[in-house]
Amino acid sequence: MAHASRLRGPISRRHFLRDAGLAGLGVAAWAACGGAGSGPGTTTLDRTISIEGGNLVSGPGEPYAVRTELATAQSGRSDRRRSLIVFHHFSDFRILDEESPARAEWQDQCDPPVPDAFRPQETLSVQAAEALIERANAIKISPVTQQPVQFAIHTGNATDNAQFNEMRWFVDLLDGAAGGVYPDSGAIGYQGVQTQSPAGDYDDLLNNAQRLFRPVGLRHPWYAVAGNRDILVQGVSAPGERAARIARGAQKIEALGPDALREACNGSQVILGPDSSPTILNDPKTVVRGVGSDPNRRFLSLVDWVTEHFATADAPGPNGHGFSAENIAAETAYYVVQNGPVAVIVLDTVNPAGFAGGSIDETQFTWLEARLIEQSSVYYDAQGQQVTSANADRLIVIASHHPSDALNNPFPGPNAQERRYQGPELESLLHRFPNVVLHIAGHTLEHRITPRPFAGDPSRAYWEVTTGGSLEMPMQGRLLEVVDNADGTISIFSTVYDSAAPLNPGDAEDQTPEDGVNQLLLAGVARQVAARDPQRSQDAAGLAPSDRNAELLVTAVSPASPTPTAAPSVASS
Repeated sequence: MAHASRLRGPISRRHFLRDAGLAGLGVAAWAACGGAGSGPGTTTLDRTISIEGGNLVSGPGEPYAVRTELATAQSGRSDRRRSLIVFHHFSDFRILDEESPARAEWQDQCDPPVPDAFRPQETLSVQAAEALIERANAIKISPVTQQPVQFAIHTGNATDNAQFNEMRWFVDLLDGAAGGVYPDSGAIGYQGVQTQSPAGDYDDLLNNAQRLFRPVGLRHPWYAVAGNRDILVQGVSAPGERAARIARGAQKIEALGPDALREACNGSQVILGPDSSPTILNDPKTVVRGVGSDPNRRFLSLVDWVTEHFATADAPGPNGHGFSAENIAAETAYYVVQNGPVAVIVLDTVNPAGFAGGSIDETQFTWLEARLIEQSSVYYDAQGQQVTSANADRLIVIASHHPSDALNNPFPGPNAQERRYQGPELESLLHRFPNVVLHIAGHTLEHRITPRPFAGDPSRAYWEVTTGGSLEMPMQGRLLEVVDNADGTISIFSTVYDSAAPLNPGDAEDQTPEDGVNQLLLAGVARQVAARDPQRSQDAAGLAPSDRNAELLVTAVSPASPTPTAAPSVASS
Protein backbone atom coordinates (compact mmCIF):
# COMPACT_ATOMS: atom_id res chain seq x y z
CA MET A 1 0.00 0.00 0.00
CA ALA A 2 1.35 3.41 -0.93
CA HIS A 3 2.02 5.75 1.98
CA ALA A 4 0.30 9.10 2.05
CA SER A 5 -0.47 11.43 4.90
CA ARG A 6 -4.10 11.93 3.92
CA LEU A 7 -7.21 10.10 2.82
CA ARG A 8 -7.02 9.04 -0.80
CA GLY A 9 -9.13 11.74 -2.42
CA PRO A 10 -9.49 15.48 -2.79
CA ILE A 11 -9.49 16.34 0.92
CA SER A 12 -5.99 16.99 2.28
CA ARG A 13 -6.19 16.91 6.08
CA ARG A 14 -2.96 15.02 6.77
CA HIS A 15 0.08 16.54 5.07
CA PHE A 16 -0.71 20.05 6.33
CA LEU A 17 0.09 18.82 9.83
CA ARG A 18 3.59 17.77 8.89
CA ASP A 19 4.11 21.05 7.10
CA ALA A 20 2.73 23.10 10.01
CA GLY A 21 5.55 22.43 12.43
CA LEU A 22 4.39 19.52 14.59
CA ALA A 23 7.65 17.76 13.77
CA GLY A 24 9.46 20.26 15.97
CA LEU A 25 7.76 19.32 19.23
CA GLY A 26 10.55 17.29 20.77
CA VAL A 27 9.56 14.06 19.06
CA ALA A 28 12.84 12.20 19.50
CA ALA A 29 11.90 11.03 22.99
CA TRP A 30 8.14 11.18 22.63
CA ALA A 31 7.32 7.71 23.97
CA ALA A 32 9.31 8.36 27.12
CA CYS A 33 8.05 11.86 27.90
CA GLY A 34 5.80 12.39 30.86
CA GLY A 35 2.93 14.81 31.23
CA ALA A 36 3.24 17.30 34.01
CA GLY A 37 -0.25 18.48 33.26
CA SER A 38 -1.25 21.82 31.84
CA GLY A 39 0.37 24.10 34.37
CA PRO A 40 -0.48 25.32 37.85
CA GLY A 41 -3.95 26.59 36.93
CA THR A 42 -6.66 23.98 37.47
CA THR A 43 -9.43 25.80 35.59
CA THR A 44 -9.63 28.55 33.00
CA LEU A 45 -10.17 30.99 35.85
CA ASP A 46 -6.41 30.63 36.34
CA ARG A 47 -5.11 30.05 32.82
CA THR A 48 -6.45 29.79 29.29
CA ILE A 49 -5.13 28.25 26.09
CA SER A 50 -5.41 29.98 22.74
CA ILE A 51 -4.25 29.33 19.19
CA GLU A 52 -1.85 31.86 17.72
CA GLY A 53 -0.31 31.30 14.34
CA GLY A 54 -1.27 27.64 14.49
CA ASN A 55 0.45 27.18 17.85
CA LEU A 56 -1.06 26.60 21.29
CA VAL A 57 -0.06 29.26 23.80
CA SER A 58 -0.88 29.88 27.43
CA GLY A 59 -2.82 33.00 28.35
CA PRO A 60 -4.34 34.76 31.36
CA GLY A 61 -7.31 33.40 33.23
CA GLU A 62 -10.88 34.27 32.31
CA PRO A 63 -13.02 35.69 35.16
CA TYR A 64 -16.71 35.02 35.61
CA ALA A 65 -19.02 37.09 33.43
CA VAL A 66 -22.13 38.03 35.39
CA ARG A 67 -25.15 37.44 33.18
CA THR A 68 -28.34 39.23 34.18
CA GLU A 69 -30.64 38.58 31.20
CA LEU A 70 -33.05 36.64 33.43
CA ALA A 71 -32.64 38.28 36.86
CA THR A 72 -31.01 41.28 38.52
CA ALA A 73 -27.81 40.77 40.50
CA GLN A 74 -28.37 41.87 44.10
CA SER A 75 -25.51 43.39 46.06
CA GLY A 76 -24.10 41.37 48.94
CA ARG A 77 -25.14 38.01 47.47
CA SER A 78 -21.62 36.61 47.78
CA ASP A 79 -21.96 36.87 51.57
CA ARG A 80 -25.33 35.12 51.61
CA ARG A 81 -24.96 32.41 49.02
CA ARG A 82 -25.41 28.77 49.95
CA SER A 83 -24.28 25.92 47.73
CA LEU A 84 -27.00 23.49 46.67
CA ILE A 85 -25.26 21.24 44.15
CA VAL A 86 -21.80 20.97 42.49
CA PHE A 87 -21.14 18.65 39.56
CA HIS A 88 -19.00 18.08 36.48
CA HIS A 89 -20.63 18.30 33.07
CA PHE A 90 -19.06 16.19 30.30
CA SER A 91 -20.48 15.49 26.89
CA ASP A 92 -19.64 13.79 23.60
CA PHE A 93 -16.56 11.80 24.53
CA ARG A 94 -17.38 9.91 21.31
CA ILE A 95 -14.99 7.07 22.07
CA LEU A 96 -14.41 5.51 18.67
CA ASP A 97 -13.11 2.43 16.96
CA GLU A 98 -11.34 4.14 14.08
CA GLU A 99 -10.58 0.76 12.49
CA SER A 100 -14.22 -0.25 12.12
CA PRO A 101 -15.49 -1.00 8.60
CA ALA A 102 -18.76 0.63 9.69
CA ARG A 103 -17.30 4.12 9.78
CA ALA A 104 -17.91 6.64 6.99
CA GLU A 105 -14.63 8.56 6.68
CA TRP A 106 -15.28 8.86 2.95
CA GLN A 107 -17.78 11.63 3.77
CA ASP A 108 -14.75 13.82 4.43
CA GLN A 109 -14.20 13.75 0.65
CA CYS A 110 -17.69 15.06 -0.18
CA ASP A 111 -18.24 18.65 -1.25
CA PRO A 112 -18.91 20.09 1.23
CA PRO A 113 -17.29 17.56 3.59
CA VAL A 114 -19.19 16.23 6.59
CA PRO A 115 -17.21 18.06 9.33
CA ASP A 116 -16.78 15.20 11.80
CA ALA A 117 -16.78 12.21 9.44
CA PHE A 118 -13.02 12.12 9.95
CA ARG A 119 -10.76 14.02 12.32
CA PRO A 120 -6.98 13.62 12.10
CA GLN A 121 -6.73 13.19 15.90
CA GLU A 122 -9.48 10.59 16.18
CA THR A 123 -7.23 7.59 16.83
CA LEU A 124 -6.59 9.25 20.23
CA SER A 125 -10.19 9.54 21.44
CA VAL A 126 -9.60 7.35 24.50
CA GLN A 127 -6.46 9.25 25.49
CA ALA A 128 -8.15 12.64 25.04
CA ALA A 129 -10.99 11.55 27.32
CA GLU A 130 -8.51 10.15 29.84
CA ALA A 131 -6.79 13.54 30.08
CA LEU A 132 -10.10 15.31 30.70
CA ILE A 133 -11.01 12.79 33.41
CA GLU A 134 -7.64 13.34 35.08
CA ARG A 135 -8.23 17.10 35.17
CA ALA A 136 -11.75 16.59 36.60
CA ASN A 137 -10.24 14.47 39.36
CA ALA A 138 -8.04 17.41 40.34
CA ILE A 139 -11.09 19.66 40.67
CA LYS A 140 -12.50 18.39 43.95
CA ILE A 141 -14.19 21.52 45.24
CA SER A 142 -16.06 24.50 43.88
CA PRO A 143 -13.86 27.54 43.22
CA VAL A 144 -16.80 29.69 44.40
CA THR A 145 -17.94 28.13 47.68
CA GLN A 146 -15.25 25.46 48.26
CA GLN A 147 -17.99 22.86 48.60
CA PRO A 148 -17.09 19.36 47.36
CA VAL A 149 -18.00 18.07 43.93
CA GLN A 150 -20.82 15.56 44.30
CA PHE A 151 -20.96 13.77 40.94
CA ALA A 152 -20.41 14.04 37.19
CA ILE A 153 -22.86 13.64 34.35
CA HIS A 154 -22.09 12.81 30.72
CA THR A 155 -24.82 14.11 28.40
CA GLY A 156 -24.62 11.58 25.60
CA ASN A 157 -22.57 10.30 22.69
CA ALA A 158 -20.34 8.22 24.89
CA THR A 159 -19.58 6.28 21.71
CA ASP A 160 -19.08 7.43 18.14
CA ASN A 161 -20.74 4.61 16.27
CA ALA A 162 -23.03 2.67 18.65
CA GLN A 163 -20.59 -0.25 18.90
CA PHE A 164 -20.17 -2.58 21.87
CA ASN A 165 -16.38 -2.23 22.02
CA GLU A 166 -16.61 1.57 22.03
CA MET A 167 -19.09 1.40 24.92
CA ARG A 168 -16.86 -0.93 26.93
CA TRP A 169 -13.90 1.42 26.49
CA PHE A 170 -16.06 4.31 27.72
CA VAL A 171 -17.30 2.53 30.86
CA ASP A 172 -13.90 1.02 31.65
CA LEU A 173 -12.25 4.41 31.17
CA LEU A 174 -14.52 6.15 33.67
CA ASP A 175 -14.40 3.21 36.08
CA GLY A 176 -10.61 2.95 36.01
CA ALA A 177 -10.97 -0.72 35.08
CA ALA A 178 -8.41 -2.91 36.88
CA GLY A 179 -7.75 -4.83 33.67
CA GLY A 180 -7.03 -1.62 31.82
CA VAL A 181 -8.37 -0.28 28.54
CA TYR A 182 -7.18 -1.83 25.29
CA PRO A 183 -8.42 0.53 22.54
CA ASP A 184 -7.60 -1.79 19.64
CA SER A 185 -9.92 -3.92 17.52
CA GLY A 186 -9.58 -6.57 14.87
CA ALA A 187 -5.95 -7.46 14.17
CA ILE A 188 -3.21 -6.17 16.50
CA GLY A 189 -2.07 -2.69 15.55
CA TYR A 190 -3.58 0.17 13.59
CA GLN A 191 -5.73 -0.62 10.53
CA GLY A 192 -7.59 2.64 9.96
CA VAL A 193 -7.66 4.98 6.97
CA GLN A 194 -4.59 6.99 7.95
CA THR A 195 -1.50 5.64 6.22
CA GLN A 196 0.93 7.81 8.14
CA SER A 197 1.09 9.53 11.50
CA PRO A 198 -0.74 12.88 11.42
CA ALA A 199 1.77 14.34 13.87
CA GLY A 200 5.03 15.04 12.10
CA ASP A 201 7.71 12.50 12.95
CA TYR A 202 5.78 10.86 15.79
CA ASP A 203 6.06 7.86 13.51
CA ASP A 204 4.68 5.24 15.92
CA LEU A 205 1.73 7.38 17.02
CA LEU A 206 -1.02 5.31 15.37
CA ASN A 207 0.17 1.99 16.77
CA ASN A 208 0.97 3.36 20.23
CA ALA A 209 -2.57 4.73 20.40
CA GLN A 210 -3.82 1.11 20.30
CA ARG A 211 -1.83 -0.08 23.34
CA LEU A 212 -3.27 -1.32 26.61
CA PHE A 213 -3.10 1.15 29.49
CA ARG A 214 -4.41 1.48 33.04
CA PRO A 215 -6.85 4.41 33.24
CA VAL A 216 -6.94 6.64 36.30
CA GLY A 217 -10.74 6.41 36.50
CA LEU A 218 -13.12 9.17 37.47
CA ARG A 219 -13.14 9.69 41.24
CA HIS A 220 -16.66 11.09 41.35
CA PRO A 221 -19.91 9.10 40.98
CA TRP A 222 -21.17 9.54 37.42
CA TYR A 223 -24.46 9.46 35.56
CA ALA A 224 -25.15 8.80 31.89
CA VAL A 225 -27.46 10.23 29.23
CA ALA A 226 -28.23 8.55 25.89
CA GLY A 227 -27.05 10.28 22.70
CA ASN A 228 -27.80 9.63 19.04
CA ARG A 229 -24.36 8.11 18.41
CA ASP A 230 -24.88 5.70 21.31
CA ILE A 231 -27.89 4.12 19.61
CA LEU A 232 -27.72 4.95 15.89
CA VAL A 233 -25.08 3.94 13.33
CA GLN A 234 -22.93 7.02 12.63
CA GLY A 235 -25.51 8.83 14.76
CA VAL A 236 -28.12 8.81 12.00
CA SER A 237 -29.32 5.28 11.09
CA ALA A 238 -31.08 2.53 12.99
CA PRO A 239 -28.80 -0.55 12.95
CA GLY A 240 -29.75 -3.17 10.37
CA GLU A 241 -28.39 -6.59 9.54
CA ARG A 242 -26.47 -5.40 6.49
CA ALA A 243 -24.69 -2.67 8.48
CA ALA A 244 -24.01 -5.19 11.26
CA ARG A 245 -22.34 -7.57 8.78
CA ILE A 246 -20.14 -4.75 7.46
CA ALA A 247 -19.15 -3.72 11.02
CA ARG A 248 -18.12 -7.24 12.00
CA GLY A 249 -16.53 -7.97 8.65
CA ALA A 250 -12.98 -7.92 7.32
CA GLN A 251 -13.15 -5.32 4.54
CA LYS A 252 -13.04 -1.57 5.01
CA ILE A 253 -13.64 1.19 2.47
CA GLU A 254 -10.51 3.31 2.78
CA ALA A 255 -11.35 5.89 0.11
CA LEU A 256 -13.69 6.29 -2.85
CA GLY A 257 -12.87 7.05 -6.44
CA PRO A 258 -14.64 10.01 -8.12
CA ASP A 259 -17.51 7.99 -9.62
CA ALA A 260 -18.18 6.10 -6.40
CA LEU A 261 -17.84 9.30 -4.38
CA ARG A 262 -20.39 11.10 -6.54
CA GLU A 263 -22.94 8.36 -5.95
CA ALA A 264 -22.20 7.97 -2.25
CA CYS A 265 -22.28 11.68 -1.41
CA ASN A 266 -25.63 12.08 -3.15
CA GLY A 267 -27.09 8.91 -1.66
CA SER A 268 -28.68 8.03 1.64
CA GLN A 269 -26.36 5.22 2.79
CA VAL A 270 -23.81 6.15 5.43
CA ILE A 271 -22.37 2.64 5.81
CA LEU A 272 -20.68 1.34 2.69
CA GLY A 273 -19.30 -2.11 1.97
CA PRO A 274 -17.83 -3.69 -1.13
CA ASP A 275 -21.34 -4.84 -2.01
CA SER A 276 -22.87 -1.36 -1.79
CA SER A 277 -23.28 -0.77 -5.53
CA PRO A 278 -21.72 -1.65 -8.89
CA THR A 279 -20.37 1.89 -9.11
CA ILE A 280 -18.39 1.50 -5.92
CA LEU A 281 -17.18 -1.94 -6.97
CA ASN A 282 -16.15 -0.87 -10.44
CA ASP A 283 -14.52 2.49 -9.72
CA PRO A 284 -10.82 1.70 -10.18
CA LYS A 285 -9.81 4.40 -7.69
CA THR A 286 -11.91 3.06 -4.84
CA VAL A 287 -9.61 1.54 -2.22
CA VAL A 288 -10.86 -1.41 -0.18
CA ARG A 289 -8.45 -2.90 2.35
CA GLY A 290 -8.56 -6.07 4.40
CA VAL A 291 -8.80 -5.59 8.16
CA GLY A 292 -9.10 -7.91 11.11
CA SER A 293 -12.73 -8.80 11.77
CA ASP A 294 -14.09 -8.34 15.28
CA PRO A 295 -17.39 -9.56 16.79
CA ASN A 296 -17.08 -6.85 19.46
CA ARG A 297 -17.95 -4.30 16.79
CA ARG A 298 -21.57 -5.36 17.09
CA PHE A 299 -24.14 -2.57 17.34
CA LEU A 300 -26.03 -1.90 20.56
CA SER A 301 -29.75 -1.44 20.95
CA LEU A 302 -31.01 1.05 23.52
CA VAL A 303 -31.53 -1.78 26.03
CA ASP A 304 -28.05 -3.16 25.31
CA TRP A 305 -26.54 0.28 25.84
CA VAL A 306 -28.37 0.81 29.14
CA THR A 307 -27.43 -2.68 30.32
CA GLU A 308 -23.72 -2.04 29.81
CA HIS A 309 -23.88 0.57 32.57
CA PHE A 310 -24.39 -2.28 35.05
CA ALA A 311 -21.16 -4.01 33.97
CA THR A 312 -19.27 -1.53 36.08
CA ALA A 313 -16.87 -1.29 39.00
CA ASP A 314 -18.13 -0.89 42.57
CA ALA A 315 -16.50 2.54 42.71
CA PRO A 316 -17.07 5.32 41.95
CA GLY A 317 -20.65 4.13 41.21
CA PRO A 318 -23.52 4.18 41.34
CA ASN A 319 -24.39 0.80 39.89
CA GLY A 320 -26.18 1.45 36.61
CA HIS A 321 -25.01 5.09 36.60
CA GLY A 322 -28.56 6.36 36.92
CA PHE A 323 -30.33 3.58 35.04
CA SER A 324 -32.33 0.88 36.80
CA ALA A 325 -33.79 -2.55 36.18
CA GLU A 326 -37.06 -0.78 35.42
CA ASN A 327 -35.36 1.04 32.54
CA ILE A 328 -34.21 -2.27 31.08
CA ALA A 329 -37.65 -3.87 31.46
CA ALA A 330 -39.45 -0.87 29.96
CA GLU A 331 -36.76 -0.23 27.30
CA THR A 332 -36.38 3.38 28.42
CA ALA A 333 -33.42 5.63 29.25
CA TYR A 334 -34.89 8.38 31.43
CA TYR A 335 -34.78 8.76 35.20
CA VAL A 336 -34.55 11.22 38.12
CA VAL A 337 -31.65 11.84 40.51
CA GLN A 338 -32.75 13.39 43.80
CA ASN A 339 -29.87 15.34 45.30
CA GLY A 340 -31.21 17.03 48.41
CA PRO A 341 -32.69 20.38 47.33
CA VAL A 342 -32.12 19.68 43.60
CA ALA A 343 -33.72 17.14 41.27
CA VAL A 344 -31.85 16.23 38.10
CA ILE A 345 -34.29 14.88 35.48
CA VAL A 346 -32.52 12.92 32.74
CA LEU A 347 -34.24 12.61 29.35
CA ASP A 348 -33.74 10.36 26.34
CA THR A 349 -34.02 12.58 23.26
CA VAL A 350 -32.76 10.07 20.67
CA ASN A 351 -35.26 9.36 17.89
CA PRO A 352 -34.99 5.61 17.09
CA ALA A 353 -36.32 6.31 13.60
CA GLY A 354 -32.93 7.82 12.75
CA PHE A 355 -31.31 11.18 11.90
CA ALA A 356 -29.06 13.19 14.18
CA GLY A 357 -31.72 15.58 15.50
CA GLY A 358 -33.70 14.58 18.55
CA SER A 359 -37.23 14.59 19.91
CA ILE A 360 -39.18 13.13 22.83
CA ASP A 361 -41.80 10.40 22.58
CA GLU A 362 -45.28 10.97 23.99
CA THR A 363 -44.95 8.49 26.85
CA GLN A 364 -41.77 10.15 28.08
CA PHE A 365 -43.22 13.63 27.68
CA THR A 366 -46.15 12.65 29.91
CA TRP A 367 -43.72 11.11 32.41
CA LEU A 368 -41.66 14.32 32.41
CA GLU A 369 -44.67 16.47 33.24
CA ALA A 370 -45.51 14.21 36.17
CA ARG A 371 -41.95 14.38 37.50
CA LEU A 372 -41.92 18.19 37.23
CA ILE A 373 -45.17 18.37 39.22
CA GLU A 374 -43.66 16.18 41.94
CA GLN A 375 -40.92 18.77 42.57
CA SER A 376 -43.17 21.86 42.61
CA SER A 377 -45.55 23.43 45.11
CA VAL A 378 -46.61 25.98 42.49
CA TYR A 379 -46.76 25.53 38.71
CA TYR A 380 -48.93 26.43 35.73
CA ASP A 381 -51.21 24.15 33.76
CA ALA A 382 -51.31 23.98 29.95
CA GLN A 383 -53.85 26.84 29.88
CA GLY A 384 -51.61 29.11 31.96
CA GLN A 385 -53.59 28.81 35.19
CA GLN A 386 -51.59 28.67 38.42
CA VAL A 387 -51.84 25.41 40.35
CA THR A 388 -50.76 24.79 43.95
CA SER A 389 -49.92 21.44 45.51
CA ALA A 390 -48.63 19.98 48.75
CA ASN A 391 -45.37 18.92 47.08
CA ALA A 392 -42.10 20.18 48.53
CA ASP A 393 -40.11 22.46 46.25
CA ARG A 394 -36.87 21.33 44.70
CA LEU A 395 -34.91 23.19 42.10
CA ILE A 396 -34.92 21.28 38.82
CA VAL A 397 -32.07 20.60 36.40
CA ILE A 398 -32.96 18.97 33.08
CA ALA A 399 -30.29 16.86 31.38
CA SER A 400 -30.54 15.67 27.78
CA HIS A 401 -28.23 15.00 24.88
CA HIS A 402 -29.92 17.43 22.48
CA PRO A 403 -30.40 21.10 23.37
CA SER A 404 -33.76 22.62 22.49
CA ASP A 405 -32.71 23.89 19.06
CA ALA A 406 -31.58 20.38 18.06
CA LEU A 407 -34.89 18.80 19.12
CA ASN A 408 -36.14 19.07 15.55
CA ASN A 409 -36.82 15.48 14.51
CA PRO A 410 -40.55 14.82 13.98
CA PHE A 411 -40.25 11.39 12.35
CA PRO A 412 -42.27 8.68 14.12
CA GLY A 413 -40.39 5.90 15.87
CA PRO A 414 -41.35 2.23 16.13
CA ASN A 415 -44.78 3.23 17.38
CA ALA A 416 -45.91 5.16 14.32
CA GLN A 417 -48.99 6.47 16.11
CA GLU A 418 -47.05 8.10 18.93
CA ARG A 419 -46.35 11.79 18.66
CA ARG A 420 -42.79 13.13 18.90
CA TYR A 421 -42.34 16.36 20.88
CA GLN A 422 -39.76 18.89 19.70
CA GLY A 423 -37.80 21.81 21.16
CA PRO A 424 -40.51 24.49 21.31
CA GLU A 425 -42.87 22.07 23.07
CA LEU A 426 -40.23 21.12 25.62
CA GLU A 427 -39.52 24.79 26.31
CA SER A 428 -43.24 25.49 26.76
CA LEU A 429 -43.49 22.65 29.26
CA LEU A 430 -40.44 23.75 31.25
CA HIS A 431 -41.69 27.34 31.36
CA ARG A 432 -44.74 26.11 33.28
CA PHE A 433 -42.53 25.20 36.25
CA PRO A 434 -40.73 28.07 38.02
CA ASN A 435 -38.47 25.57 39.81
CA VAL A 436 -36.72 24.70 36.52
CA VAL A 437 -33.51 26.73 36.56
CA LEU A 438 -31.18 24.87 34.19
CA HIS A 439 -31.16 22.61 31.12
CA ILE A 440 -27.79 20.99 30.31
CA ALA A 441 -27.03 19.27 27.00
CA GLY A 442 -24.33 18.36 24.49
CA HIS A 443 -24.60 17.31 20.82
CA THR A 444 -23.42 20.57 19.24
CA LEU A 445 -19.75 20.07 20.27
CA GLU A 446 -19.82 23.73 21.30
CA HIS A 447 -19.87 25.70 24.53
CA ARG A 448 -23.07 27.74 24.63
CA ILE A 449 -25.02 29.44 27.41
CA THR A 450 -28.48 30.51 26.29
CA PRO A 451 -31.16 32.32 28.32
CA ARG A 452 -34.66 30.88 27.94
CA PRO A 453 -36.92 33.75 29.10
CA PHE A 454 -40.67 33.66 29.52
CA ALA A 455 -42.49 36.80 28.41
CA GLY A 456 -44.11 38.67 31.26
CA ASP A 457 -42.92 36.45 34.09
CA PRO A 458 -39.21 36.23 34.95
CA SER A 459 -39.90 33.53 37.55
CA ARG A 460 -40.60 31.10 34.68
CA ALA A 461 -37.26 31.57 32.91
CA TYR A 462 -34.28 29.19 32.92
CA TRP A 463 -30.79 28.78 31.43
CA GLU A 464 -29.63 26.28 28.83
CA VAL A 465 -25.96 25.21 28.88
CA THR A 466 -24.25 23.03 26.28
CA THR A 467 -20.72 21.70 26.73
CA GLY A 468 -18.34 20.51 24.01
CA GLY A 469 -16.58 17.17 23.67
CA SER A 470 -13.20 15.80 24.71
CA LEU A 471 -11.96 14.98 21.17
CA GLU A 472 -12.69 18.28 19.40
CA MET A 473 -11.08 21.59 20.25
CA PRO A 474 -11.06 23.08 22.78
CA MET A 475 -11.23 19.65 24.56
CA GLN A 476 -12.73 20.99 27.79
CA GLY A 477 -15.13 20.07 30.57
CA ARG A 478 -17.36 22.26 32.70
CA LEU A 479 -18.03 22.47 36.42
CA LEU A 480 -21.52 23.66 37.38
CA GLU A 481 -22.68 24.86 40.77
CA VAL A 482 -26.16 26.01 41.78
CA VAL A 483 -26.26 28.39 44.76
CA ASP A 484 -29.10 30.06 46.63
CA ASN A 485 -28.46 33.79 47.02
CA ALA A 486 -31.14 34.13 49.76
CA ASP A 487 -32.65 37.12 47.94
CA GLY A 488 -35.14 35.48 45.58
CA THR A 489 -32.46 34.65 43.03
CA ILE A 490 -30.37 31.63 42.21
CA SER A 491 -26.87 31.80 40.72
CA ILE A 492 -25.53 29.06 38.48
CA PHE A 493 -21.75 29.18 38.23
CA SER A 494 -20.18 27.75 35.09
CA THR A 495 -16.44 27.07 35.28
CA VAL A 496 -14.64 25.64 32.24
CA TYR A 497 -11.41 23.65 32.50
CA ASP A 498 -8.89 22.25 30.05
CA SER A 499 -7.72 18.65 30.01
CA ALA A 500 -4.59 17.62 31.88
CA ALA A 501 -2.70 17.06 28.62
CA PRO A 502 0.60 18.96 28.33
CA LEU A 503 0.34 22.11 26.24
CA ASN A 504 3.49 21.22 24.29
CA PRO A 505 4.10 17.46 24.44
CA GLY A 506 7.78 17.76 23.56
CA ASP A 507 8.32 19.96 26.63
CA ALA A 508 6.85 17.43 29.06
CA GLU A 509 8.97 16.14 31.93
CA ASP A 510 10.73 12.83 31.27
CA GLN A 511 8.58 10.29 33.12
CA THR A 512 8.40 6.85 31.55
CA PRO A 513 5.41 4.77 32.73
CA GLU A 514 5.63 0.99 32.92
CA ASP A 515 4.12 0.44 29.48
CA GLY A 516 6.46 2.98 27.86
CA VAL A 517 3.64 5.15 26.51
CA ASN A 518 2.40 8.20 28.38
CA GLN A 519 -1.32 8.69 27.82
CA LEU A 520 -1.29 12.37 28.79
CA LEU A 521 1.39 13.01 26.22
CA LEU A 522 -0.72 11.28 23.56
CA ALA A 523 -3.63 13.50 24.59
CA GLY A 524 -1.35 16.51 24.20
CA VAL A 525 -0.51 15.35 20.68
CA ALA A 526 -4.23 14.98 19.96
CA ARG A 527 -4.81 18.60 20.99
CA GLN A 528 -1.92 19.82 18.86
CA VAL A 529 -3.25 17.92 15.84
CA ALA A 530 -6.82 19.09 16.45
CA ALA A 531 -5.70 22.72 16.68
CA ARG A 532 -4.26 22.50 13.17
CA ASP A 533 -7.26 20.80 11.56
CA PRO A 534 -8.54 23.13 8.79
CA GLN A 535 -12.08 21.94 9.50
CA ARG A 536 -11.86 22.86 13.19
CA SER A 537 -14.95 24.74 14.35
CA GLN A 538 -14.10 28.36 15.09
CA ASP A 539 -17.17 28.63 17.33
CA ALA A 540 -16.62 25.52 19.47
CA ALA A 541 -15.40 27.48 22.49
CA GLY A 542 -18.49 29.70 22.41
CA LEU A 543 -19.44 33.02 20.91
CA ALA A 544 -18.03 35.00 23.82
CA PRO A 545 -16.28 34.51 27.18
CA SER A 546 -19.73 34.51 28.78
CA ASP A 547 -20.33 31.10 27.15
CA ARG A 548 -17.60 29.71 29.37
CA ASN A 549 -16.93 31.14 32.84
CA ALA A 550 -20.13 32.81 33.95
CA GLU A 551 -22.48 33.51 36.83
CA LEU A 552 -26.02 32.99 35.57
CA LEU A 553 -28.73 34.77 37.57
CA VAL A 554 -32.28 33.46 37.59
CA THR A 555 -35.34 34.15 39.73
CA ALA A 556 -36.36 31.12 41.78
CA VAL A 557 -37.82 30.05 45.10
CA SER A 558 -35.52 28.73 47.81
CA PRO A 559 -35.82 24.94 47.88
CA ALA A 560 -37.20 23.18 50.93
CA SER A 561 -34.02 21.32 51.88
CA PRO A 562 -31.14 23.67 52.71
CA THR A 563 -28.26 21.23 52.18
CA PRO A 564 -27.55 18.41 49.73
CA THR A 565 -27.77 14.80 50.79
CA ALA A 566 -24.59 12.77 51.02
CA ALA A 567 -25.75 10.19 48.47
CA PRO A 568 -28.13 11.07 45.65
CA SER A 569 -31.12 8.79 45.23
CA VAL A 570 -32.31 7.63 41.82
CA ALA A 571 -35.83 7.04 40.52
CA SER A 572 -36.40 5.63 37.02
CA SER A 573 -39.34 5.40 34.69
